[in-house]
Amino acid sequence: MRAGTVSGLALALAWVVTAATDEGGILWGERAGRTLPLTPVCAAIGVWAALASARARGEALALSALGRSSGQIAAAAVAGGALVASVAAAAIGMARAVDVTAFFPRAVQTSTWVWQEGSFVDRAQGLLVGADGAPMPLTAEAWGLSSSVPRFGRAAAATAVASSGLAIPMILAHALLAESDGRRRRAGAVAVVASAAAGLATIVLFQAAAAGRFPSLLAAVPPIVLLAFAVRRYRGSA
Repeated sequence: MRAGTVSGLALALAWVVTAATDEGGILWGERAGRTLPLTPVCAAIGVWAALASARARGEALALSALGRSSGQIAAAAVAGGALVASVAAAAIGMARAVDVTAFFPRAVQTSTWVWQEGSFVDRAQGLLVGADGAPMPLTAEAWGLSSSVPRFGRAAAATAVASSGLAIPMILAHALLAESDGRRRRAGAVAVVASAAAGLATIVLFQAAAAGRFPSLLAAVPPIVLLAFAVRRYRGSA
């Protein structure tokens, strides 16, 4: 419960920061598409908040003395953080209103305003200026957002969020509950390197898929590999 609550609060804070810093007047689905990619990080924050406090109060040591392995001690916290990531992945995969174009960034052409049906339209920026002079965002159909998402792009985004939303909390939990300070530092370094490498590879592959260089589903491979690595380390701790 603690891990899930903190993860949800972290995701809500990310949503508020995104809403406060964007251009304003955008649909909630587009704003969700910009925030939900951060869900795995928010899940990791929730797991850290739950396990770090348990370790500081000696609860983890007491459970270990009673025969619990570190994998068993961390199971509930990992499940709480991963639950938030699973809900976000389900929203990405099944809710068509959630815009997934943020997963597939691409360079847009320079601003080109044209006069069309009594209004100025800039399709490069997705804006329309009517007779009153107020800018308005174009709809997804008018702007052509659907064409910017490659085939199976929504499935790839959902798989990446779900896999990394479970893998990163598992790796972090393994590092937090290491038996000694030396092992904890080594496990922490491995967690940072593995997560950063998988994240960088995922970003590159999503951008390559947006440019039409690779299939979109290939971008879900690094998070799946990271999950397999996390499961192996987690089983070792159990």
